[in-house]
Amino acid sequence: MKNKKRLCHILKYIITCFLFGVIFIIPIQAQIVLQTDFTDSENARQNIDYHFNVFNRITPLNGVKIKTPLGKPRVCIVRPLGGIVKNGKPDISKDSYKWDKKSKTFYTDFTVLKNQIDGVINSGYAIHQIVLDNPSWAFQRNKNGELVADSLKVSTYGNAEPPKDYNAWSNYLKDVLKFLVNTYGEESMLKIQFNIGREIGTPSHWSGSKEAFFEFYKISSSAIREVLPTAKVGTHFLWGSSKNAWGTDFIKWSKANNVHYDFIGVSFYPFYNKPDRTLFKEVYAKDFAVIKDIPEWHKNAKLEMHEYALIKSLNKAGNAFENAPKAQQNSFIVGLMKMFYEHNMQNVFQWGQGTNFEAAQEALFSIQGQTYYTSTKNGKPLLETNDVDAIFIKDVSNNIYNIMAYNYNANPNATTDEHLNLKAKLDVPPGTKVKVRFALYNKEKDTMSWSEWKEEATQGNEKSKSVISLNAELPVFSFLKYEVKVQ
Repeated sequence: MKNKKRLCHILKYIITCFLFGVIFIIPIQAQIVLQTDFTDSENARQNIDYHFNVFNRITPLNGVKIKTPLGKPRVCIVRPLGGIVKNGKPDISKDSYKWDKKSKTFYTDFTVLKNQIDGVINSGYAIHQIVLDNPSWAFQRNKNGELVADSLKVSTYGNAEPPKDYNAWSNYLKDVLKFLVNTYGEESMLKIQFNIGREIGTPSHWSGSKEAFFEFYKISSSAIREVLPTAKVGTHFLWGSSKNAWGTDFIKWSKANNVHYDFIGVSFYPFYNKPDRTLFKEVYAKDFAVIKDIPEWHKNAKLEMHEYALIKSLNKAGNAFENAPKAQQNSFIVGLMKMFYEHNMQNVFQWGQGTNFEAAQEALFSIQGQTYYTSTKNGKPLLETNDVDAIFIKDVSNNIYNIMAYNYNANPNATTDEHLNLKAKLDVPPGTKVKVRFALYNKEKDTMSWSEWKEEATQGNEKSKSVISLNAELPVFSFLKYEVKVQ
């Protein structure tokens, strides 16, 4: 009797709820499904390169030291020609083009330039790029050796003024290339790329107009390639959404005027706590696609990231920053590489020693030479602002499949883990035994540790193809890696 009364009360309560519009929702665990089909050759994009081998060094007169144990570090020499500033004043002693007051003539002196190149080589490193940025201070003089205001104009980074005499600049660059070829050999110089300008659009790097720089680039590249016809040349702009973003206009201008470039560099200094600077689809669309994915882009050119850091703060002058915490650095860089592989970008030029995201770098280093496969993403994260995705890679020679996933959030106080289902279709029949192991980045210890290998069986209804399905919980500001080995 008591049970009947209880049932009656429950029925009345449910009817009352429906009458008053009360809706019961059974909570369902949110899950993100990330998957690819390794059996479809159209999903295969590119062989993966390790993109953290290039290090920026400014006027390296005392050799170079790079601590990272990974890869084969190469050096980008910045400000090698002179035009540098010391204690707020021009340092003419480092110039390679000078004005002699007594004889009232210009002359070249490549001693400091040679010391820098020799210092890099003698330190055991190859040179990836020589930046032809700040002109020597003498280029602020006209062809008669006169200064317009009887004093040199000094910017944050040194000489940002366009040369007063473009003809003299052209002849000087020819002399620079002849010196390099005669000293180090043509074969060596063809392995190095020559970057004309540095972070153009920044007034403290180039004080002239956009049109003036385009003409400067044309004159400079012509001078270089007159001496070395197949030399690799290019330039370096700010990111596409910046206030003075000239990259898109340069690509269109180059196409219209038949001006050659082999590469374009872009700076990228995202604040780690700003969503519009850390959501990769958004970032690529407004900062890189506007340069690389327009019809005028030279199909054989490469897009590189010539300056990069995930930053916490920036000083007022804009020339010094504080790095973001290690956990954010590591999880973010995995997402950045997803963007690189998906859109065929190359080379992250780093400052410092390459030790800001070592755990992620080691994981990314291990997949070089393997094949990247594009993938799909379905479902919604538990926390809407978590940015989650995965990289799917196939190691053909060893019959191993790799999956790397990341979880990043622009809110430093975010704590929500995400539940992932990682799926991959393989060229094996259902029931095939595979070995699986798993590593998760520990943000407290800044390390990764691997599980033991476990045996799993693939599933599916097709005769010769099947799916491996893996479930994982991924903390925010972390990343994981699965290895699947077909026996």
